Amino acid sequence: MSDPIPQETPEGFMMGRWLEEQVRNTPWWLISIAFHLIVLAGMTVVTFKEEIKAADSDKIVIHVPPQVDKYNLPPPSDVIPSRDTGAPLFDDPSNSANDDPVIVWEEAEPSDHNESDEGIDGHTMEGQREDFLSGYEGTSGGLHGRSPHAGPGLYDSMGVGGGGGDAGRFGNGPGGRRNLRKTGFPGGTGATRDSENAVMNGLRWLARHQGPSGAWSGEAFHAQCSGSKCSGEGHDGYDAGQTGLALLAFLGAGYTHLTKETYVDKVSGKTICWGTVIKNAAKWLMENQDAEGCYGGQKGGKYMYNHAIAALAMAELYGLSNANIFKDTAQKGVDFVLQAQNPYKAWRYTKVCRDNDTSVTGWAVMALKSADMSGLAVGRTGYEGALGWVREVTDEAYYKVGYTAKGTPKIVVAGKNEDWENHEAMTAVGMLIRIFTEHDKADPALAGGAKLMMGDTPVYGGKKTDYYYWYYASLALFQLDGPDGQYWNAWNKSMVNALVPSQRGGKDGCACGSWETDVDRWSFEGGRVYATAINVLTLEVYYRYESAFGGQNRGSSINKKDNRK
Repeated sequence: MSDPIPQETPEGFMMGRWLEEQVRNTPWWLISIAFHLIVLAGMTVVTFKEEIKAADSDKIVIHVPPQVDKYNLPPPSDVIPSRDTGAPLFDDPSNSANDDPVIVWEEAEPSDHNESDEGIDGHTMEGQREDFLSGYEGTSGGLHGRSPHAGPGLYDSMGVGGGGGDAGRFGNGPGGRRNLRKTGFPGGTGATRDSENAVMNGLRWLARHQGPSGAWSGEAFHAQCSGSKCSGEGHDGYDAGQTGLALLAFLGAGYTHLTKETYVDKVSGKTICWGTVIKNAAKWLMENQDAEGCYGGQKGGKYMYNHAIAALAMAELYGLSNANIFKDTAQKGVDFVLQAQNPYKAWRYTKVCRDNDTSVTGWAVMALKSADMSGLAVGRTGYEGALGWVREVTDEAYYKVGYTAKGTPKIVVAGKNEDWENHEAMTAVGMLIRIFTEHDKADPALAGGAKLMMGDTPVYGGKKTDYYYWYYASLALFQLDGPDGQYWNAWNKSMVNALVPSQRGGKDGCACGSWETDVDRWSFEGGRVYATAINVLTLEVYYRYESAFGGQNRGSSINKKDNRK
């Protein structure tokens, strides 16, 4: 039986009559134009489909540009509100005095690499207030109400003075770095007298080579040299990232823009104030933040490295000092980190580029982590995308983490570092992301990654040196089971033995306090500023981040229980 013939409804009949009338009254030339436009559109669709087929057959990846300009949209609805209560840590108002971290090793033996001089035990208190940043003191108080993603505390155990505050937003009372001299060495944290002297000498080198603008130049830092010229130029275009990395090194030692401690630099003869160094660096970053919040501007092929590191530094400066002058710039910086994230994925060299890599993602997550602990607004999607990416690129057998995909081969730059040994740097980054976002010690990827790194402990020289790997592995292993765990103790011994003796000493003139670049896998890009800043940060791991899963507390009053909801 055939289907019944559809009957035309009165409404359909009237519509047909109307269309017929419109066509009859439309000029022939307008109909012709409409017809040709329809034909042209059809041909375009066919051609585009053919191009996609050809691309697939040649395995060429077509990067589809973003269809929406996210940067003019309001913040996402999942923003975690600021938890800055402003509540003081202590009731005693006398504790609000600036108590700068000073370490004196009275029993220190003279060493070419670990000299203890008047820069440490002969400091003066001659702070000036010569410009706008000097007038912004931090409020007393700490961040006790954490966000659901906060996990371990940043600077929880440092207990250093933050601006005019008791212990800054992260510090929690006396202890931490200043208690190292009371508790003795070794033990307690894994820090040693020599490693602490190496930190101070590294900071002095960085302070000596800061440019007049407040930035550190990877390419032109030697313009600040006194006497002998330091070698090890890096690439230009990374000034924002270099400045952020150097600033982090000073913050990691507990200094802020209001630190009044000064010393006379033995090499240059100049009087240097730690607070002025930090203040000038912060001013440069603030002045070089674009309208969308990107530090250093959106120029060059890898500007997200610059931005993520600088955003991390400014979030930590705000969190450590509580100074409101840094709040807006830090918030804009973290907003741009979130806006640059690929939808439902991670990050790479430029904003919303549709490519992802574990390295840039690691810096981005650290910026979000510090912003979270600072009380800035941070969206959950940042953490969720990063964790999803790490899971995607982690193999299930050995828990190795890939760079741009699971099983990524050795990463090299032609003509630069092909001869260097490969290391588990991405595995270390992946571990740290898991710890900061998931906070689950039972995750087998943590123990699996730790075992891989224990088979690749730091060795200086012989094409084995990788400062970047050492930095991330030190952070990850200390988070996992420091300061008393079996992984950390073995790693820490190798790390200190690799870094401390290789630091340039007093006999090296202007290079004193820095590290060489030609022995390291990645210093051809960052140069001596990068090498020195990242190695100082590695040696500050004992008090910069508290161990996520317990271990002996080094002066903190924070409960280390996971506070996520």
